Amino acid sequence: MSKWAIMLQDKVIREFEINEGDRLIIGRGDDADVKIDNTAISRHHAALEIQNGKPFLQDLCSLNGSLVNGNKIDFIQLAPGDEVMLGKFSLVHGTDFADKHRLSASAMPMDLDDATIFAPGKPKVKTETTTDEANTYQLHILNGSAHPATLSLAGRNSVKIGKADNSDITTPGFFIAANQCFINKREDGYYILPQKSMIKTKINGHPLTKDKKLHPGDIISIRGHRIRFEKLS
Repeated sequence: MSKWAIMLQDKVIREFEINEGDRLIIGRGDDADVKIDNTAISRHHAALEIQNGKPFLQDLCSLNGSLVNGNKIDFIQLAPGDEVMLGKFSLVHGTDFADKHRLSASAMPMDLDDATIFAPGKPKVKTETTTDEANTYQLHILNGSAHPATLSLAGRNSVKIGKADNSDITTPGFFIAANQCFINKREDGYYILPQKSMIKTKINGHPLTKDKKLHPGDIISIRGHRIRFEKLS
């Protein structure tokens, strides 16, 4: 178990704990695991997860972005000393915040509720891959109007699949979410992560209810779209 805090400048406004294997959603929405009630924070702003004792942060296509050391990120493994910003809020890893001043709702600055839109940060950066695994896999469309027809995973640590125009693989159709699912690279391979949607993403015909490691030949089904996870020969 590790302890984290959401801070505004030098004030701790929320502390929380996360266990190995957990994935917590940080955002403004009522269903967020760690809620920040501020309009500069998206309803589902970012996700923090712990895998093999290491923290990973994923931006969930937030309006104002998630920055690590000043760089806008999609998905990254966090390292000790990293400066993480979600809008004007800091995400801090630590074991003792007892000496910090808690910021109650009544003490929050007036501009905390402003609908501030932050200027874009530096170009998005991705973590470096530690193996050549990313160069040997691809996603191939088998059925449906999803595009592009083939997507190489070379140099990619995160892939967004959904109806949104800025998806890495766009899957048009009724009831398909803008962010239907993500595929993230971890140390031991690629994992598919389900997102909230009116329809279920399926793997080999089975509804996806939690993060699942992908294996060559796995079929991702999203209504009429079928996408195969392939290892290149």
